[in-house]
Amino acid sequence: MRLRGRLGTALVLAGVVGLTTTACFGQAGSSGGSAQSVVFANTGGALAEVFKQNAYGDLSAKGITVSEESPNNEAKLTAMVQGGKPTWDVYYSTPYTAIGKCGTLFEKIDYSRIDTSGLDPAQMSECGVPVLNSYFVLVYNKDKYGANPPTSWADFYDPAKFPGTRGIMNFAKDAGMETALLASGVPSDKLYPLDYDKAFATLDKIRSDVRFYDTGAQQTQALQSGEIDMMLAWPGRAYDAAKSGAHLGVVFDKPLKYFDVLTIVKGAPHADAAYALINALLGQRNQQAIVDRLPYGAVNSAVGRSSDPAIDAFVADDAKAKGTVVVRDNDWWAKNLDEATRRWTTWVNG
Repeated sequence: MRLRGRLGTALVLAGVVGLTTTACFGQAGSSGGSAQSVVFANTGGALAEVFKQNAYGDLSAKGITVSEESPNNEAKLTAMVQGGKPTWDVYYSTPYTAIGKCGTLFEKIDYSRIDTSGLDPAQMSECGVPVLNSYFVLVYNKDKYGANPPTSWADFYDPAKFPGTRGIMNFAKDAGMETALLASGVPSDKLYPLDYDKAFATLDKIRSDVRFYDTGAQQTQALQSGEIDMMLAWPGRAYDAAKSGAHLGVVFDKPLKYFDVLTIVKGAPHADAAYALINALLGQRNQQAIVDRLPYGAVNSAVGRSSDPAIDAFVADDAKAKGTVVVRDNDWWAKNLDEATRRWTTWVNG
């Protein structure tokens, strides 16, 4: 099996935790052996509920109890690992964090212990196993734009042609710079390395119209309330707003593809149970439940797309994008996250 980038023989699950809420799911103990436990640091919310209702039940039958902590915070993870006594085992992470912190925050993955059937080798790294596919998309208020809606990132960054408030997550990683460059005409295959100056020149065009958000819940509320007319959106949060009555449209021109990964924390106290959890999360039952409940794509190729049109309306793919899908360069982000974050923060506060 050929794996992308710096792949090794050990598995790492990375997570992110700040404020911590812990909940235990499943029954410890089984007829086959002693009880085990595993601590999963993840993002919480609807996705964690899917995990609980599907993957954790399979583990319970094997005598493994899953405890969750969320939201996951990298600063807390770092302190745990540096202190030599991590309490987390599996961490829900970005692929570039798994690449950049492989061997320091995360264990290398032993892929002989992972069922990789159906996974894309290009998404597998030494310390990160793919768990979910998604895209950054442009979402807009249909009531605002009527018969003349935006159709591209260029429209998002053109407040003269399309007046209205814009929403962007206030993190460098959330595609503000990439979409600004795409809007300015940079070809998709020439996007990296990011041209910061050109990106911020385009972002300057919407500075007086943009609102920044720090959480997915804020993103949903802004779309639902009508505070925002257009959003550089996470599809899951846009779908949540639509379920609550927001009249939203989605633009599928040049959606930016991303995926999330599972990692194993460096020095994880329950490594065996961590591998069992990862396999359960990658399993067909859990992957199918993700696409049936939420507007994301499975990483297991045996799983189809959602049959619910309300969900599918927010799911990008090659067909909807008419061949314009842009794939994020995670190796570039692994090397440049700190500098990109510094540049982004300087612009936002400038």
